Amino acid sequence: MDGGGLKETLEARVMQWVEQKIGDQIHPKTAFLVAGITRYGMTESFIKAGYQCVFGDLMFGLDIPIAIGSMSALKTTAKLLMPIVGRMPLSMLYPTGEKQEKVTPKYEKYYQGNTVTGGDFLYVKQHMPEDMRGKIIVTNTTTPADVEFLKQRGVKYLVTTTLSFDGRTFGTNMMEAALVAVAGKGRVLTAEELNALIDQLGFEPQLRELN
Repeated sequence: MDGGGLKETLEARVMQWVEQKIGDQIHPKTAFLVAGITRYGMTESFIKAGYQCVFGDLMFGLDIPIAIGSMSALKTTAKLLMPIVGRMPLSMLYPTGEKQEKVTPKYEKYYQGNTVTGGDFLYVKQHMPEDMRGKIIVTNTTTPADVEFLKQRGVKYLVTTTLSFDGRTFGTNMMEAALVAVAGKGRVLTAEELNALIDQLGFEPQLRELN
């Protein structure tokens, strides 16, 4: 189970929830999404909430320093590259092993030029500049060490899309597996079933003010 169901349900609500909580503090409504294709539910949530988005899929996935500036361009990029990217090893596309701990500041223009940075935390962290004062991070899995890392860089708010236990938020794959177990159907849940269960259990994102 890869957590795809929660990426298309729980994450697809995140910015509507954020707007209710701190929307009056988010100006301008701009976002740098490090991987719009792989977290499409989150991407749609930003768009529906009225955010102007720039996408870093080429930057983070392929180390090509080109930002994608619109949803139409993102969809075109996905159609062109998915057949190729699907054949590449994960280690070429995503930080693994020791690379997960290495931070190389890069693309400061996009981190610092947008109010919100969103997406998979390992990508978000990978090239984060030292100065993120006043910024908002919307992501999934974090540890207490990750939270301290963001705090030291001046991040104002951290929003995580899954529940926190003992200071750690878990990935969508683990959370979806837990929901499937709770449902007791012995199969993967549909989007409708997941949404109903999320509402029933009162699952919602977590918001922390760090600075």
